Amino acid sequence: MANTPQGERHRATDAWIRQYGHVCPPQPGVIVLIDGIGDRDSYNLAMVGSGKILAFRCEERSSVARFRRLYHPAVLFARPHNAHWKIDTALAPFDMMEDPFCFTAKTGRTTHLIFGGVTIRRQGREIIPQTMFFRGTSIETLEREAFAVIDNMKDIRLLQLPDGRFLLMRRPWGGAYGRGRITLHMLDSLDDLRDVKHELPILAVLDDCADIANWVGVNEGHLLTARDGTVYVGLLGHMAFADRNGKHYAACTYTIKLSDILDNTVHKLCPRIIATRGCFADGPSKTKGLHDVVFPGHLEHLAGRRYRLWAGLSDARIGTIEVENPFEIPTI
Repeated sequence: MANTPQGERHRATDAWIRQYGHVCPPQPGVIVLIDGIGDRDSYNLAMVGSGKILAFRCEERSSVARFRRLYHPAVLFARPHNAHWKIDTALAPFDMMEDPFCFTAKTGRTTHLIFGGVTIRRQGREIIPQTMFFRGTSIETLEREAFAVIDNMKDIRLLQLPDGRFLLMRRPWGGAYGRGRITLHMLDSLDDLRDVKHELPILAVLDDCADIANWVGVNEGHLLTARDGTVYVGLLGHMAFADRNGKHYAACTYTIKLSDILDNTVHKLCPRIIATRGCFADGPSKTKGLHDVVFPGHLEHLAGRRYRLWAGLSDARIGTIEVENPFEIPTI
């Protein structure tokens, strides 16, 4: 079991405080354990069906993409069971898939569940990620053949807007995008995912406002309405940097007026950190260099200004923590 010495954990937490002024919520986050997975790790998740089903990445601690013979991730599904979570064996896993996500989309009177995850393909020694999209009317009726595949990119999400179109959030990298930036685009329909190209018109580019060497990505999109009727897009995402101690990830949010996105007037927008690894109970990590990792998956609205963040921790566990008004707007 890989753990990080107390001193190094404190230095990582201090870095988030020093660079970004982040302060953890008063009540620390907890670790979520899942019955039925043996000694495998569970992390990086999506919530399906209003909190009734948890989709998550599951694999052995030794499973790493660069080691072909050891690499074997899967996306499994669990349901609440006597105040715990338990694997639902009736739902077949998505084998060799990482980091699930889901959202709903309406076409006419039909509501579709769009589910996705990341697989890899190998080209010589190069490992190339692919984001896969599946659809159905429910998780039980989900088609197991992807209707769209986007090559060489992770952290792709969609959010349906009031007019029926879709805000596409991508994470291109390389060149001007460094190790990864968030770009926002518009799609008329889900079927347009099949034809997504790198030259797609860009409505906005988001970074972490701190260091060109850092990177960011979106994990979930929310459509929010303020008391005065103003519509906002709330993005749950991650911001990250690397140093001699490894990789460091924090959960963050961006809050953007929908009208600014549509008018292409989003210029400099900085994220707000809502949780770092030091905000949660301690636990194992996949490697020493991955201890300081919070990879957000879902923001669950509890009541009023209170939300519960669900996140992968240290590439080894799932955690939850309650946060106050992560999007900083007076929502109804």
